[in-house]
Amino acid sequence: MQKGNSYTVGRWCDHWFCENRGRWSGSTVSGYRNLIYRHILPGIGDIPLAELAEDTVTDFYNSLRSQGLSARSVWCVHLLLRRCMDEAARDQRVPYNPVRLCQEPQAEAYQTTPLRLGQLQRYLNAAEQLGALPLIYTGLSSGLRQCELITLSWADFHIRCRYILKGQRLLTLNSRAEHLLERVPETGRYVFLNPKTGAPYQLHEFYYLHKQILKQAGLPRVAFRNLQRQCMEVGI
Repeated sequence: MQKGNSYTVGRWCDHWFCENRGRWSGSTVSGYRNLIYRHILPGIGDIPLAELAEDTVTDFYNSLRSQGLSARSVWCVHLLLRRCMDEAARDQRVPYNPVRLCQEPQAEAYQTTPLRLGQLQRYLNAAEQLGALPLIYTGLSSGLRQCELITLSWADFHIRCRYILKGQRLLTLNSRAEHLLERVPETGRYVFLNPKTGAPYQLHEFYYLHKQILKQAGLPRVAFRNLQRQCMEVGI
């Protein structure tokens, strides 16, 4: 293994990808390969790992936009680069992750037209078919932010009292969420684990799960937070 100061960003991302690809599904491997070798390596791959700075990363995102890359693709590049650099920081190859200092690029807006109640039920049915209903329904009915949902621990839950204490926020559970959560096995610290990795969902993995549910349900693209807002309003 090379020392941190002998790595470039490109060599580190390549190493990270090759070391971890066996943990991911075929579609995830293909998506990561495209982001790393088509965008990250040509854009900032030659920069020494220890010299990557916030301004360089921001300029890189602006360059991708100027080349015509979509806002969502730039957002996906950001999430993956942040994850790669998190690993470098954990391995003490860099003192901190400069990507986390950058303002997160915004993906293009989804439609905001509310779904009909029948469409909402189709979404929940598709989530159940994919084995993700406890995760999805808890998120839709509780008001948890996505980053809070995927890192939810059993210590945050008080199921019998029907509430979640997350930081300074006290969120209530309805009876259906309570019933679904009682069926989730307590196999570790975290409530919801990605069955493909055995670890909590990363934000980009949750995004792709939501996208897969929409596709299976035959629904238009709509942001999870918009679905959440609508579900809480109608009390589904």
